[in-house]
Amino acid sequence: MSTNYLANVPKLKGRENYDDWCFAAENVLILEGMADAIKKPLAETATSVQKAEDMKAKAKLVLTIDASLYIHIKQCATTFDLWRTLKNMFDNCGYSRKISLLRNIISIRLEDCDSMTSYVSQLIKLHRNCKGLVSK
Repeated sequence: MSTNYLANVPKLKGRENYDDWCFAAENVLILEGMADAIKKPLAETATSVQKAEDMKAKAKLVLTIDASLYIHIKQCATTFDLWRTLKNMFDNCGYSRKISLLRNIISIRLEDCDSMTSYVSQLIKLHRNCKGLVSK
């Protein structure tokens, strides 16, 4: 039985949803047994079967990316190259990102949120983003 996991991955639009897309896309590749393709480059001595698997993984990722971003990834030959290119473009890990996250944490108010669940979810997301910056 085949399940279409790609339908559950949000289309990558850019910096605004890169973190969510990255998490979902990586987990789809894990389910498909293709996660190694984003962790290490394809060896020059790769067999035709390994190259075919890499191309499948790359195609799966491309299908989760908004068409407006294709111009930036068309030159990528492997899944690893594609993943690294997107990470370099959209993964915010500089000082301005840290300052922005800290400002968001300080300024978030319960009265500005729809519910307590929404408020707590936003706080947890901001906390995780800050933790992610520290480990980079």
